[in-house]
Amino acid sequence: MQAPDSTGHDDALEKAGSDMGSLFDGFFGSIESLRQNTVPSPAKSDVNATIASISSDLWTPRVDRLEDDSAITLTAHLPNVPASQIHISVDTPGRIKIFGECNNQVVYERGVDRVTERQLGQFEKDIPLPPSACIEQMTTAFHGPNVVIRIPKC
Repeated sequence: MQAPDSTGHDDALEKAGSDMGSLFDGFFGSIESLRQNTVPSPAKSDVNATIASISSDLWTPRVDRLEDDSAITLTAHLPNVPASQIHISVDTPGRIKIFGECNNQVVYERGVDRVTERQLGQFEKDIPLPPSACIEQMTTAFHGPNVVIRIPKC
């Protein structure tokens, strides 16, 4: 380890690194303890509300983008989201928006203990498109949990 310079930058960087490490450890540790059902038990009436609150804040769909000379292909991974809850908007020039609602529930049971994890809430992805995108010729297809949007280039 280097000796701190006269400006104290090394101390500030070390503290920032330590703070970020603590933040990540606390965040990911709390999620894992929920999944393993090792969280200290709050009052029974608060358990489901706590899990639903944490879960709904965590989920954002992944959207992969593949672009070549002829088209742009967007693949949105939306597990457990029915097609009727997925919307695609091209109202803003040069952008495509994928949005909808997620209502997912998973139940963990161990002996007499039962924890219900709910994933509730809205999601939205706003993706910029190049000027060469021909929105009028866009096609959409559902493949399992994926929505594939193909936009040819003009």
